[in-house]
Amino acid sequence: MKSICSACAAALATAALGVAPTALAQQAVPYGGANGWEITQLKDNGAVTACEAMRITGSEEGLYFRHDGAATGIGFSSYASAASPFPTDVEMWFDGDRSSRMTYAMQPVTDANGFEWRTLLLPNDEPWGEIDLFANASSIHFGYDTGTGWTEAAFALTGSNRALEETSACFQNASSVPEPAPQQLSSGPNVIYGACKLIVSGKTYVDMAAGCPIWLANDGTGTFWINTDRENYLGQFFAEVSPFGDGTAGAHWNAEAGATHAQAPLGDDFRLASGGCWTNGSATVCAAR
Repeated sequence: MKSICSACAAALATAALGVAPTALAQQAVPYGGANGWEITQLKDNGAVTACEAMRITGSEEGLYFRHDGAATGIGFSSYASAASPFPTDVEMWFDGDRSSRMTYAMQPVTDANGFEWRTLLLPNDEPWGEIDLFANASSIHFGYDTGTGWTEAAFALTGSNRALEETSACFQNASSVPEPAPQQLSSGPNVIYGACKLIVSGKTYVDMAAGCPIWLANDGTGTFWINTDRENYLGQFFAEVSPFGDGTAGAHWNAEAGATHAQAPLGDDFRLASGGCWTNGSATVCAAR
């Protein structure tokens, strides 16, 4: 796992996810499927840009899987899951084991048919246990609130292993996959997605293993925010870290669930530890890719 630190924030910005929240392809070609899964190959000017699989389980309900050169997505649709056009905190767990649930910022992603799925996007530059569980577990569960109240949805993962393998092969074996264009270093702020954590006075307020939006200032200071993109999404709790250039940093957080400004100071004596964590005697703020 790559850690976000004052010396490497700008470099990490070039590795931001390249998946837009809308369909990338101009043409959708049926590819295959089994056990209720339908796999589609997406093309742009003849070049394969992504492959996606879906299994509809009810009226506007189902599971979604997407793979392209930058990221792999696990998504779902259920009651009011598309009610918010912005990333939403979603709890996810497998095989009914709610004690193992993790919270992820899931984005709205539109498939080739124009249908919107609440999706966890995971960069392809490292392995993810969530993908293995999606392939091998018996069921997947989601808990969320998009503004219409708390909702939980459960889906059987029938045929998911084969669907994941075929969807990945659909993209990776395509002979027309173009060489990716070199990415340019952003001259302004940038958002990447990874793992983040916020602990204050021994209490954990944010603990996301993946899908956490991390805002990078990209101004050479190494300043970053966790659990917010500072435009469309604010987590219930978020924090900001500003390195001073001498090995220490100051940090602030919003302190109250849903508060929209990080005005509460956490101290000016933070130091970078392992795992991309800045810590002092009373708080820890972690951000890692």
